[in-house]
Amino acid sequence: MKLTIECLKNVLKRPFTQKYPKERPEIPSRLRGKHVYDKDKCVYCGLCARYCPSNAISVNREKKEWSVDIGKCLFCEQCAEVCPTKCLVLGCEFEIAEVDKGKFVFRG
Repeated sequence: MKLTIECLKNVLKRPFTQKYPKERPEIPSRLRGKHVYDKDKCVYCGLCARYCPSNAISVNREKKEWSVDIGKCLFCEQCAEVCPTKCLVLGCEFEIAEVDKGKFVFRG
C-alpha cells in the first residue's frame, strides 16, 4: 500500500531530468571544460606537459608549439595550476563530443 501511494505521488510530479538539448543546463562557475590557451602569454616552459597525469599535453620549445589531446585529458586542472604565466585555463565549454579522433587534438 505504501509503495502504491509513493508511485502515485511520483507520477504526478514534474520529471527531475532536463530535456537536453532543448533545455540548457545551468553551468557551474568552476566547471572544468575545454582548454583555453593564450599563445601570447606562453613561455613554452613545459610545466603543463610535465605535470599532466595522462600525458595529454605536449610542448615543443624550439618550434614554439603546444598541443593537448582532449580525448586523453582527465580535466584535473593540474596543468592550469602549475602554469607560471596563467596562459592555460580550463573553460566552460563542455559539449566537445566528436566522431573523428583527430578533432580532439587542440593546437596552439
